[in-house]
Amino acid sequence: MKHLPPPPSRMRRLRPAARAARRLAVPTIAALLSATIAIEPIAWAQELPTLGQAGAEYLTPLEERMYGEQIMRVLRSDPSYLDDPETTDYINRLGYQLVAVSAARDINFEFFVLRDSTINAFSLPGGFIGVHTGLILTAQSESELAAVLAHEIGHVQQRHLARQLAQRRDNALITIGSLLLALLAARTEYGPQAAMAVGQATAAQRSLAYSRGDEREADRVGFQILTAAGFDPQGMVSFFERMQQSTRAYDSMAPQYLQTHPLTAERIADMMGRVRQAGTHQHADSLDFQLIRARLRVLQDESTTALQDRVTGFTDAIRNHTELTDTASYYGLAAAYLDLNRPEPALAAALAARKSTKSDSSVLDDMVAEASYQAAKTPAQREAALALAKADTNRYPLSQAVALEYVDLLQRAHHDKQAIAYMQNQLAIPHSDPDYYGYLAKSYSALNEKTRSHQATAEMYVLLGSTSAAVEQLRLAHKIADADFYTMTEVDARLHELTARMQQDAGGAKKSQGGGGDGDGS
Repeated sequence: MKHLPPPPSRMRRLRPAARAARRLAVPTIAALLSATIAIEPIAWAQELPTLGQAGAEYLTPLEERMYGEQIMRVLRSDPSYLDDPETTDYINRLGYQLVAVSAARDINFEFFVLRDSTINAFSLPGGFIGVHTGLILTAQSESELAAVLAHEIGHVQQRHLARQLAQRRDNALITIGSLLLALLAARTEYGPQAAMAVGQATAAQRSLAYSRGDEREADRVGFQILTAAGFDPQGMVSFFERMQQSTRAYDSMAPQYLQTHPLTAERIADMMGRVRQAGTHQHADSLDFQLIRARLRVLQDESTTALQDRVTGFTDAIRNHTELTDTASYYGLAAAYLDLNRPEPALAAALAARKSTKSDSSVLDDMVAEASYQAAKTPAQREAALALAKADTNRYPLSQAVALEYVDLLQRAHHDKQAIAYMQNQLAIPHSDPDYYGYLAKSYSALNEKTRSHQATAEMYVLLGSTSAAVEQLRLAHKIADADFYTMTEVDARLHELTARMQQDAGGAKKSQGGGGDGDGS
C-alpha cells in the first residue's frame, strides 16, 4: 500500500498527505484556464447545483453554499492557500465574534487566509471569506482588521453576490469559473493563452464588482456589526483612509482591495459621520492578533535569507522595544528559528514569550509545546513536551490548532493508538474536515491496519471532492480485508454507495454533453 508521509517537523504543519490529495481532487489551474477560453463545461461544474427558475432575485442558500464549496476546492489546492492551523483558528475566532452579533449568524461562515502580500479581502458565495496576509500585516489594529471582515460579512448578509449570480443564471457556469480565475490569475503564469483567459476572467469578475449602493450598504451593516461586537468603529475609517491615501500616492496603482471595492470620498465621509454619532471607544488588541502578525511575517517568505532577516529584525525589536510587543517579537523569533530548524534557540524564545505575558493564548502555548518537542534530546523530554500539548487540549478544547498539534506530536512519538483514541473523542476537529481522516489514515497505516487506513483515506478523498479516488481506496480496503466484520461491512456499504454515485454522475455528464440543441453552426 502507499503509506502516507508524515507531516514535516517544522513550525508549519501543512500535512502534505491532505495537500497532495487536494491537488488530485481538483482540476489544475492550467486546465481551468484552457476550459474557460474554449467556453466548454468544466469538469467540476458537473457537481454544481441546477439553478432555479430564471428571473428569481436570489440564489437559494443551498445553491450559494454548493457554488462556494466548488470554488473552495480549487482554492484549497492553490499554493497561496495558507493551510496554517494557528492562523486559521485566529481568523475564524475573530470572524465569529462579528458573525455572532450580525443578522447572518445562521450562515455557516468559513474564514480563510491566502499567502499574498497584496492588500485584499473578498467574499464568495455561501459565506466563505478570504483575507490576504498582506491585509493582516497592513492593519494597524485589530479593530481595523475586524472592520474589513465586518464589511465582507455585510456583503454576505445582504446577499449582494447571490443577487448578481442569480441574474446570470443562463451563463452561471462561465461566471463562476471566471470569478475563480480572477482570484487566482495574479498568482498564475501559463503563457499567452493564460493571459487571454486572465483578461476574460478579469472582465467577467469586474462585471460582478459591487455597485456603489452595495458598498454603502456593506459599510452601514459592517459598521453596525463592528460596534455591536465591541470594536472601535474608528478602525473602519482609519483603514479606508489609509487605502485612499495609497491610491493618491500611486495614482492608478490602487491596493487590490480598492479595485474590487471602489472607495469614494462620499463613503469615507459617511463612515466619519457614523463615527461621530456613535463615538469611539478603545479596544485593546488581543495578544493573538499581535502573535499572528508576527507569525505571518515569517510565513510570508520562508526562504533562508528571509528567515535570517526575520531573526535579525525580531532581535532588534526586542532590544529596542520597537514595532511589536516584546511577547510578539519573542514569538516571531521562535517561529523563525523553528523554520530554520534551530529548535534550541526557538524554545528559549518561546519560553521568553510565555514569561513576558500573563495572558492566555492557545497560539503561544502551541508554540511552546512544539518547540519543546523539537528541542527534546531524551525520551523523558519528549514525553514532557507531549504532556504540555495534552494540557493545552484541556485548556483549549475547541482549538483545532491545539488538537492538530497534539495529534501531530503523538504520531511523531509513535503513540498511534493514543492518537486514534484522541481523534475519535475530541471536539475540535470536525469529521467534515479532511485532516481528521488524513491523520487517522496515517496512524492506522503505522499500526499496519491496512483496511482501516484505506477506509479513512477514502473518506478524506470524499471530503476533497474526488469520488473516484475514494472508490479506489475502498476497493483496496475490500481486497485486503484485514479488519473485523463490522468494519468490512462499513467498507462494502460505502463502496456500493460511492460506486453508484459515480455511475450516476457519469450518466448525468454524458446526458449533459449530448443534450445540446441543434444549432445552425453559424
